[in-house]
Amino acid sequence: MVNYSKAKTAFENRTGRFDELLEAHQTLTITGTEDDLDTLERPVWDVLDFFEGIEKEFRYVPDWSWIYNNDMSSTERRESLDDYTTRLDELYEGAEIIGLDHVEFIPLAKGLHDGHFAELVETFERWDVDRFAVYGTQTRSLDRLVNRVDQAIDVLDPEGVLVIGRQAPEDVAEFPDLVDGAAGYWNWKEACNLTADGYSSEDFATWFHKVKNALRTECTSRQIGLNSATQKEVRSDGGRN
Repeated sequence: MVNYSKAKTAFENRTGRFDELLEAHQTLTITGTEDDLDTLERPVWDVLDFFEGIEKEFRYVPDWSWIYNNDMSSTERRESLDDYTTRLDELYEGAEIIGLDHVEFIPLAKGLHDGHFAELVETFERWDVDRFAVYGTQTRSLDRLVNRVDQAIDVLDPEGVLVIGRQAPEDVAEFPDLVDGAAGYWNWKEACNLTADGYSSEDFATWFHKVKNALRTECTSRQIGLNSATQKEVRSDGGRN
């Protein structure tokens, strides 16, 4: 998983290929986890042009607006959501025109409460969105984040949810059962002793299986476990195979 700017730089520096960076079992996921102004100023056509040149299958979590600034009014938040859905329409329409069948779009469920998520329903239904992502870093309280994910699920009725920015096993175990993917950096960095020289493969294996088991088998008041719902392997990079 890598943000848009870093992905584009890596792509351009490697003559239009990601093969040197990815192992055979890895799936590229590009996100909009960047400074707000970077995402706001990024034209949809820039995204489409970049993606048209990538030959391998990958996922994209688009972002074009913010709503989490405490100084924003309710009207400003609604306008920001309108901007997001407008650009989502442009993204999906452009993808159909140029034929980006190799790209899986995982749009964000942006919002603070069910009224915000309701603003996304029409757009998600129009493009048959059955899986969405949620950024967890803007919400410091785990209980509040879990509540927002619950509300988004109730309103948008997805088949799966990817949570980005919360990947500690004890956090993952608290999410609703439809959360089938988790991604993050800081917990992985700490758990695997990441330094400039690399990280511990043994610690990584231990941490990875804790996260995977939290997605699949942990029993808390919210997480019922994915083993009962699917026999497919669950990956901690935000997908299933």
